[in-house]
Amino acid sequence: MPLYFRFNILFVLLYALSACFVGCNGDHKQHKTNNNQIAGKITVTDLFLSYTDSVAKIPLNRFNESNIISLNKSFANKLPLSIYKGEQNKNAQNIIVQSYQNNNASHIGAGAILLLPKFISDSLRVGDFTRHFGNIKKEKPTIGVTEQPLPVEINLNAYTSIKLTFNNNEKLELAQVTMVEVLKYR
Repeated sequence: MPLYFRFNILFVLLYALSACFVGCNGDHKQHKTNNNQIAGKITVTDLFLSYTDSVAKIPLNRFNESNIISLNKSFANKLPLSIYKGEQNKNAQNIIVQSYQNNNASHIGAGAILLLPKFISDSLRVGDFTRHFGNIKKEKPTIGVTEQPLPVEINLNAYTSIKLTFNNNEKLELAQVTMVEVLKYR
C-alpha cells in the first residue's frame, strides 16, 4: 500500500474515534445535570419529611419551644426554618414553626404547626407523607362539601398523629401540602 493511503486511513480512524469520545462526553454531562436537578428536588422533600419525623418523635414531656428550637438548629443548614414571632410574611421563604402547649382538659397535650413556603409546597404531596408515615386515618365527613378540603390525619402511634392541610386537587395523593400539624396526645 502506498504511504499516503496509510496516513489517510490513520487520520480517518483518529477522527472517528475523537468524534465518538466528544459525543459521549457531552451526553454524559447532560444526564449528570438532569440527575442533579432531580436529586435536589427529592432532597428538599426528603429533608422536610425527615424534619417532620424528628418533630413527631419528641416526647410529650419535652415537646416545647426550646426543644423545637434546638431541633431547628440541627436542620438549619439543610432547611430554611424559623419560629413564629407574631406576624407572618405572606411571601416568606422559610418554614414557619409554631409550637404550643394545651393546658386545658383536651386530649391533645401539645402540637406544632409547620407552615410551608410555596417552593416546598409545590414539590410536597400528600402521597409523599403516606409513603413515609403510613395510611390516612379514615373518617366520615361530618359536614357537607366545602370549597377547601378538610385536613387529613395520619396516626403514627397512640400518642402522635400528623394532620395535613392541602390544596384542592382531584386526586388526594397528588394534592400539594400547605401546612403540617404534629399533634401529641395525652
